[in-house]
Amino acid sequence: MVLIAGAGYSGLLCAKKLLDLGYSVRIFDFKKTGGELAVFNRIPEFREHYGSFIEEMKSILNEVKVEKGCVISTNPIRILKPNGIEFVSDEAIIATGAVDCSPWVFGKRPAGIFSPETVIKLIADGYKIGKSFLLAGESVALDLLEKVLSKNFEVEKVKSIEVYVYGDKRVERVEVNGEEFKCDALILFRGRKTFNPKNLQGDLIGNAVVCDYDYSAVRKNVEEFINLKYRNK
Repeated sequence: MVLIAGAGYSGLLCAKKLLDLGYSVRIFDFKKTGGELAVFNRIPEFREHYGSFIEEMKSILNEVKVEKGCVISTNPIRILKPNGIEFVSDEAIIATGAVDCSPWVFGKRPAGIFSPETVIKLIADGYKIGKSFLLAGESVALDLLEKVLSKNFEVEKVKSIEVYVYGDKRVERVEVNGEEFKCDALILFRGRKTFNPKNLQGDLIGNAVVCDYDYSAVRKNVEEFINLKYRNK
């Protein structure tokens, strides 16, 4: 039996491939299934860009049963479930994904400073987060947010992440390499990092390794992991 912690794209893809190879698999998630792709699916520009991965994930969900539960340790494996704690003696695969690094800045830290991940979630939930935006950094997430926001708001974009913020209660302007940009919202991308708050021990896969918005790379990582560890057993 193989246990997978996390039912986002990576965990579901891994479960499907292991089932196809004849392995018994249990996959757990304490949130809604689908991870961040489920959030992307609620924004047209993101849904168009990630469509093939979203559809693949939906197809897998028709074949793979996801159990409600939080894997709280892996030595031994303990799963917090709605009806109590279950102890399992299996090997664990950690597919808990990635999160954006904190968008720290020089200068002041007023309201209106966001990571792309936070903005994506807020937009998906229908929130309005500003009237004029500066996007700083390089990422497909920023490119897609530029498309989304520029339909209704003023948007400027820079590659540098060395930004200096001015403003008291709210962002008023941002200085980048000596150039000033007037805005009330800064979306700053400083990379991604592994999301593993329980410090689970086991084989990390997918976005927990890749830490990117490039889901082609995420898929490649899962496939390489399966080929190396399980296909020839």
